[in-house]
Amino acid sequence: MKGSRNISVLIILLVLGLNLFGQSNYERSSNMDIFQKLESTEEGLGEIVIFQDMRINELIYNSVEHNKRRGGISGFRIRIFNNLGNSARAQSQAAKTKFYEIFPKIPIYLGYFSPYFRVYVGDYRTRVDALKDFKRIKRYFPSAFIVPHEINYPSLEE
Repeated sequence: MKGSRNISVLIILLVLGLNLFGQSNYERSSNMDIFQKLESTEEGLGEIVIFQDMRINELIYNSVEHNKRRGGISGFRIRIFNNLGNSARAQSQAAKTKFYEIFPKIPIYLGYFSPYFRVYVGDYRTRVDALKDFKRIKRYFPSAFIVPHEINYPSLEE
């Protein structure tokens, strides 16, 4: 009786483990990863072949999954607005609108950290990357400054 229960539990755990493993491999194979993008070639542009241990791929996939679960990676954004008070929400919306009219390609993020309304822009991996846009933004938003922030994971399309 005790032996059959152990075998049943073992079979259930085995089935669940295989199911979870199969799903994670399915998700990876359905989305084109960085290595597949590099190896895929467009007509007339040559060919790239990557020879590496599969454990390296596994480490990179694990890192990407970890960052997705975290909601982003450590990086920098430019804060263009920070205020509190009765009209702060409306002012933050106005700052967002003004920024979008001037810099439509840079992403904008509204934040509320009680009692402050804040507007952040950009997703920069390094402070040096942020400085490139910061110099242009500072002309229109004199109170802007670069802050460390969790940023969105960069897409493979860029």
